[in-house]
Amino acid sequence: MEQWNNVELTSLRKKSYTLNHEYDLANKCVVAANNNSESTQKSATNGTDDNGADNANQSELLQPGSNIKPKVTTENVEALVRRLYGITINEIKELISYDDRNYLIQPDWNIKNPIITTQWPHGYVLKILNALDSKKTDFIDAQNQLMLYLSNEGIVCPRPITNVNGKYFSVEHINGGDHVVRLLEFVPGKMFHEVEKSNYLLYKSGEYIAKIDRALKNFHHEAYDTHKTLWMLESVPQLREFLYALTDHDRKALVEEIIEAFEKNVLTKVDKLEKQIIHGDFNEQNIIVEESKTSSNGEYKVKAIIDFGDTNNSPVIFEIGIALTYMILQAKSIESGGYFLAGYMDIRAISNEERILLKYCVAARLAQSLVMGAYTHSLDPSNEYVLVTQEEGWKMIEELWRNRFAEIDELWQTTADKYLTQSVK
Repeated sequence: MEQWNNVELTSLRKKSYTLNHEYDLANKCVVAANNNSESTQKSATNGTDDNGADNANQSELLQPGSNIKPKVTTENVEALVRRLYGITINEIKELISYDDRNYLIQPDWNIKNPIITTQWPHGYVLKILNALDSKKTDFIDAQNQLMLYLSNEGIVCPRPITNVNGKYFSVEHINGGDHVVRLLEFVPGKMFHEVEKSNYLLYKSGEYIAKIDRALKNFHHEAYDTHKTLWMLESVPQLREFLYALTDHDRKALVEEIIEAFEKNVLTKVDKLEKQIIHGDFNEQNIIVEESKTSSNGEYKVKAIIDFGDTNNSPVIFEIGIALTYMILQAKSIESGGYFLAGYMDIRAISNEERILLKYCVAARLAQSLVMGAYTHSLDPSNEYVLVTQEEGWKMIEELWRNRFAEIDELWQTTADKYLTQSVK
């Protein structure tokens, strides 16, 4: 869940400038960044059944109280990009992140680069992964291969850059810790959260993530066979370990209720659901938009997607539920989820069995975001980014779970059907 954000970025060197979109590479408490982001909270585990494997898997997930963010200085960054990529920095900005360090870099193109011979005019993002994710080099390779695959499929996303050794990443010892370092092309544009949330944009967002799911149906990397993270919906029960971060007892009770319902109504059916590699974090900070040439009202459509640190092998309905969560949060309307679903269903069908699970998935994702946001803020009170969904999120989870749960299936379906029958979308 990393993203590029417009929230004031830290100027490290040379003249200051404002990004035209926010790539807040925010690793969700182990979140992922413009790739593709790297998910920090999310971590690989072994899918075997014996107790030893279970313990090993648990050790690879974020543990309460852990502080895994790299300790990096400006000098470290300058030295890394010069040694690994032949880049002399002209301008640099640190991008907001949960547990990684991410830097937007503009090279000095007046200095000949023996490593990167083809210039990417928009600059690059240097990603220094947190200590936990840096141990999962097979998953880093999987993300890189997935980005390259989607790019070849016509999906616009950041592409990784090879270093001096011809590799897409390396493990570097930085100030006492070992961290994966990699470089990605920066994708310019406005972020979803910066523009008006029209019904058209919600519809086009549904179309876009459905196209990604359709493309990824044919993608596989062995790292995904065992990769587990705290931000996968299958990990919702582990939220109980972080509930101490909630000081409001009523909110804590609400989350506990949602976890129990998700376990009972969704996790018991996981083995019967269609599974594949999913993006896993289609949110307003990971979606780049542009004005639509076919819209007469100056509306926006999706241009690109970033942050692949949450990619995982899960039921496809989890992808839809996660994306739907962020759509209704951004639109500030539960009903608006129907427009997103209309776009999705125009590309890929949603079965009746999947559809009845959607509301549980949305509630579970809201719970994840709210609990982990509170937890991460407790570790670093200066990181206001992690609280970005708190106010609206608590309103939405209350409305969904307490007030409209019984009617939500019909509401989304009615809204979607009505939109799909319009002559002009």
